[in-house]
Amino acid sequence: MTSIPFILLLLVTMMVPTTSAQGGISTCCLKITGTKVHRDLLRSYYVEDPSSCTQHAVVFTTVQGKRICASQTNVWTKTSMAYIDGKNWQQKHQTSKRHH
Repeated sequence: MTSIPFILLLLVTMMVPTTSAQGGISTCCLKITGTKVHRDLLRSYYVEDPSSCTQHAVVFTTVQGKRICASQTNVWTKTSMAYIDGKNWQQKHQTSKRHH
């Protein structure tokens, strides 16, 4: 009788999606797309964990909440990541200047 709850717990544990470093439930990219959107339509990005996901992808989130899986080696990916990093840095420093 003790083995049935253990087996059920094991099955549930195996079915739960991985949790991303951003604190939310995440699923890995199944394929890399060539989709390119204007950088102003991108909200954020994260790099998938290579120990959990088979694709080496950067996942962009658009302002509409859609996910775009892009290759880490793509020029568009690198420039878009730099753009978002710069935009976030600028917003952070403009906000901190207002509080001083």
